[in-house]
Amino acid sequence: MDNDTRDVAPRAETALTTASYFEKYGQAASGRRFVGDLLKFDKGGNYVAGQENHEIARGTKMVAYMDTLRVGWVCWEEGRYVDECMGLVGKGFVPPKRSELDRTDESLWEEYEGGEPRDPWQFSNDLVLLDPQDGQFYTFVTSSKGGLGAIGKLAEKYGNHLRQSPGEWPVVALESDSYQHKIRAYGRIKFPVLRTVEWVAAKDQPALEDDEQPQADPDQSQLPSF
Repeated sequence: MDNDTRDVAPRAETALTTASYFEKYGQAASGRRFVGDLLKFDKGGNYVAGQENHEIARGTKMVAYMDTLRVGWVCWEEGRYVDECMGLVGKGFVPPKRSELDRTDESLWEEYEGGEPRDPWQFSNDLVLLDPQDGQFYTFVTSSKGGLGAIGKLAEKYGNHLRQSPGEWPVVALESDSYQHKIRAYGRIKFPVLRTVEWVAAKDQPALEDDEQPQADPDQSQLPSF
């Protein structure tokens, strides 16, 4: 048997293993899909978007596509997206309790810099926004206390408005605020504020096309870290 023949089986096995890696990556990435550019609120108190983290001016007004609001849990390991349990609020999705998810053994968790165990499951929200000035879509993603609070207040306001004026979506101004951390050495902690400035007819807004290619982001470094 010549060398070329002997090498066929190992090469085939390597190809299958490599293909499996690509498939697993694809499955993970496809589960973490975003419409338009990823939008986040960073520790410096800025709204930044896309792979280049270009800054979105504070006060920018965007239409919030409330029927896209998702809530739930995202699982991270070694800074990489692993799994999620997310669903649409408008479809009645109720996220499970943390105790109902896997990876409950804290001895196996990664640690923060201070040595405290870091839960791989992070409670998260994401919401599609549209800049009506240029037609650019963004998906605002947050797992921070301040970010979750901002979306929670927006959802409550939308729910109240929906009773009186169904079929309208809020236009929000991207703003921020801050509070003094209980440990004064940490200074002031900034958090996002989505201030409702007006309401627009949902039917008049650009549709999210079925064939649009959302940005997939399996890298936790692209997401808010506080």
